[in-house]
Amino acid sequence: MKWLAACVSIVAFAGSEADFFEMRVRPVLVKNCFACHTKSKMGGLDMSSRASLLAGGKSGSALKPGAPDESLLLKAIRHEHERLKMPPTGGKLADDQIRDVATWIKDGAVWTEKAAVTAVKPSDFWSLQPVREPKQKNIDLLWKSAGALADKRTLIRRVTYDLTGLPPTAEEVDAFLADKSASAFEKQIDRLLASPLYGERWGRHWLDVARYSDDKLAPERDEPRPNSHFYRDWVIQAFNEDMPYDTFVKAHLAADLMDRKDLLPALGMYGLSPEFQDDRVDVTTRGFLGMTVACAQCHDHKFDPIPQRDFYALQGVFNSTELHEYPLAEKPIVDAWDAQKKDLEKREQLLKDFVKLQSDSLADVFANQAAVYLEAARTGVVEGLDASLLERWKKYLERKTKEHPFLTAEIKPSDFQQLLLDANKEKKEVDEKNNVTLGGSMNRGDLSQANLASLERNKFFLWRDFFGNNGVLIAVNEKLEPYLAGQFKSHYDRLKLRAEEAKKALPTQYPFLYGVSDKKDPKNMKIHVRGNPQNLGDEAQRAFLTVLGAKPFSKGSGRLELAEEIASKSNPLTARVMVNRIWLNHFGGEGLVKTPSNFGQLGERPSNPELLDYLAWRLMDRGWSMKALHREIVVSKVYRAVRPQRERLGAEAMRDSILAVAGTLDRTLGGEALKLDEKNKRRTVYGFVSRRRLDPMLSLFDFPNPNQTSEQRIATDVPLQRLFLLNSPLVLQACDDLAKRLEGEPDKTTAAYRAMFARPPSSGERKLALEFKGSLSEYLQVLFSSDEFLYVN
Repeated sequence: MKWLAACVSIVAFAGSEADFFEMRVRPVLVKNCFACHTKSKMGGLDMSSRASLLAGGKSGSALKPGAPDESLLLKAIRHEHERLKMPPTGGKLADDQIRDVATWIKDGAVWTEKAAVTAVKPSDFWSLQPVREPKQKNIDLLWKSAGALADKRTLIRRVTYDLTGLPPTAEEVDAFLADKSASAFEKQIDRLLASPLYGERWGRHWLDVARYSDDKLAPERDEPRPNSHFYRDWVIQAFNEDMPYDTFVKAHLAADLMDRKDLLPALGMYGLSPEFQDDRVDVTTRGFLGMTVACAQCHDHKFDPIPQRDFYALQGVFNSTELHEYPLAEKPIVDAWDAQKKDLEKREQLLKDFVKLQSDSLADVFANQAAVYLEAARTGVVEGLDASLLERWKKYLERKTKEHPFLTAEIKPSDFQQLLLDANKEKKEVDEKNNVTLGGSMNRGDLSQANLASLERNKFFLWRDFFGNNGVLIAVNEKLEPYLAGQFKSHYDRLKLRAEEAKKALPTQYPFLYGVSDKKDPKNMKIHVRGNPQNLGDEAQRAFLTVLGAKPFSKGSGRLELAEEIASKSNPLTARVMVNRIWLNHFGGEGLVKTPSNFGQLGERPSNPELLDYLAWRLMDRGWSMKALHREIVVSKVYRAVRPQRERLGAEAMRDSILAVAGTLDRTLGGEALKLDEKNKRRTVYGFVSRRRLDPMLSLFDFPNPNQTSEQRIATDVPLQRLFLLNSPLVLQACDDLAKRLEGEPDKTTAAYRAMFARPPSSGERKLALEFKGSLSEYLQVLFSSDEFLYVN
């Protein structure tokens, strides 16, 4: 599978290009570029519109839509341009921000101001109208044109995959075909809905929306979360138990405030979340309401009746919420472990503080010798200088590009030394000023609400290169040890030994749930004018959306009040959004609304509004039962009709089916997430999902990006998918395993067809099997690669 490791694809953003620009690109430009490149037009560049970016400034056009690598804007923020390195202060943009800008340019650099529509009144929005009890209460009569019904063999395969994600066995198909009663199909539906496989299938659909993963999005190393699976298992159990959807919604937002410990795992949707500024508002409003509220982060929504105040009203709810771990162990065990962990942290902090103090003092000494070392690094004349420090100077001078302009070939070593000393002195003064602003001890707090000082851009990069982490003058830990002697070295050794002993003695932490809880001092947020956290406007009272009543929240963070507003029957969005998600996953990804997470002006209108409202009304009328809705949908003639297109199995269904047919699928429910390697025979829903490095097989077969909420799978058809079926150890092992199962069968062709397709082979298929020259395993691989195995009608 070496070739497969190189095939990890970047899954498309769950929304339109306009959504992507509003949520991922505009906020970056506002925060980092607009201060200098709108009214001020520094360098002659105005970035207030797409046209002005195309026109460019003194250095030429800043944008070449469709060609990110040729766009000056991207070169500048990547720091690949020989002269332009943007932004000028605060350091280089984060890698994900740069990737977002590149994606935006590649996709044509959509800029929504050009496409802004005339202001629409809330009363004009179809999705904001009340859900009313319909006159017609029958799916088939509302659809009106179901067409001819599919045959029973096609139907049992379709509904079994839809409800469980696995193929029916030959015995299950035989039993259904033999049942001539009028209720034969209904009995199959009831059996499938009662199976624990149902929750595994439909829980995974929800996990796409919840952007579930088993690790953090760490930039440099893997950081798995050992207890992440408790949220995933809770979701699966909630579907299997047919938890009312309104309870399901409220539990996600505020289980800790509902006095029900059995609901606490639901908080994992937020406790496991990516740490993006707008993520929690986005997943909440897209996931439950089908509204793109995060597009109002920088200004009033361009298309929907969502003022900027609404974004910060909701952001205030989540800013008044903090991550919290809920122990799953007895209090004495928890208290003992916590005390031991605090002792370790105290020892590690003492060591870290001592190392920083000595390292900073040493850096001051080295800075006062900068002229000597610069001269030696240039000339190679070394007399009594520290070899390690000199080597770091040499490597720094060899770097082709530097993000400050000071170290020129002409600068005198003494002048450069003075620049270093001045930059370090000014940085200390800035830090002290910010320390006072933040209330002492560099308490980070909510930095978006503070007006902090910063070093001038070029000076900052100079300071960073010499005094920052891994700076030329910085020596920490092992690099620091050679410079310590006497009492300083003895003290360092003692601190290091005590920290190592405490770390070794700390046992594995007790199990706990990832979740959230209210901060002790919930606060409203101030509006960020044009999305700039340094330009604060009026305070936004924590509240629900203006268009849905904007009721102010006053209980703690407001999460429980928000949950109740979302789950209210008077809210026209929640039921509509969920029934549409259920419908689309029964109809090959084709929802009644084709934009499942955008019921706003830029989203699609429902193809059958009467049917959508009937299903929404039905969901609420039957106690928010999702199983009842499933049953009503799949017994309908619309569902049972012949379909013009086939649907390819998703990543999970394909892998699970291969293992199931091979007879090696482990059907154990729940438990720790494990890598999807050759040893793992469990259902794919229990596999390890990474935000940092998605499993290659999942990515190849269109698994969604877990860093953002996903409304639906985007199916692709590429040659590498077929190569997977030819070369994957998973498939090759399954072929061998199935071949062993068939060894005792007198008619291996019939046995193979019954195992894989739950039917006997035709005469033509039997003839081809007899003519096949390879081994039984190779023949089975052909069947695994067939469209009949990989697609559902």
